[in-house]
Amino acid sequence: MRWSKLKQMAEGLLCESLKGRVHYQAIVHRKSHDQTSSFRMTFDGKEIGWASDIPYALELTRRSGNLRDERELNPFPWHLHWREWEQSEDYKAYHCAYEDTETAMIADEVFPAWAVRVLLFDYVHMPFEEAIVHEHPFVRAISLFDKRFGKRRLAEIDTEQESGFYKKFALIRKQADLQA
Repeated sequence: MRWSKLKQMAEGLLCESLKGRVHYQAIVHRKSHDQTSSFRMTFDGKEIGWASDIPYALELTRRSGNLRDERELNPFPWHLHWREWEQSEDYKAYHCAYEDTETAMIADEVFPAWAVRVLLFDYVHMPFEEAIVHEHPFVRAISLFDKRFGKRRLAEIDTEQESGFYKKFALIRKQADLQA
C-alpha cells in the first residue's frame, strides 16, 4: 500500500479533537544505499513519536554485542563453513541474544521505521478491540487517538502499568478532549 493511502486511512481514524492536529510522516532517505527511512508523529507541529532505521540498527548492534559479551559467547568462528555454523549451539546462542535485545528495545520504546509502518498498516486493518490490547506498545498508544476509543473508556484507563509512550498519548488525548 502506498504511504499516502496508509496515512490517509490512519489519520481518518483520529478522534475529532485530534483531527488536523496529529500527523504521521514517513521520510525515506533516498540517497542511502538501502533507502532507509524515518517515521514521525506530530501533535500541533511538535514531535511526539519518532522511529528511524539507522539509529535502531546501530543501537541493536551495540546492545546485542554487549549482551553477547555478558553471556560470554564464543567469538564468531570465521573458519567454519556457514552450514556448520548454522547448526552449532553458538549460532543459536547468538540468535537468542539478538532476539532478547530486540525484545528489550521494544520495551524501551526504540523502534525501526520499517516496523512502525507495518504496525500502522496492521492497525488500520485490525478490529479496534484487538488494537487496544495489542502486544506492541506503539499500537496500543495510537489506539488511544482512535475515534472508537470513547471518553468513558478513556476515563477508565490505568496508565500505571503502561509504557511512557502510552502515558504520553493518553495525556495528549485527555487534554485534547478537554479543549474540544
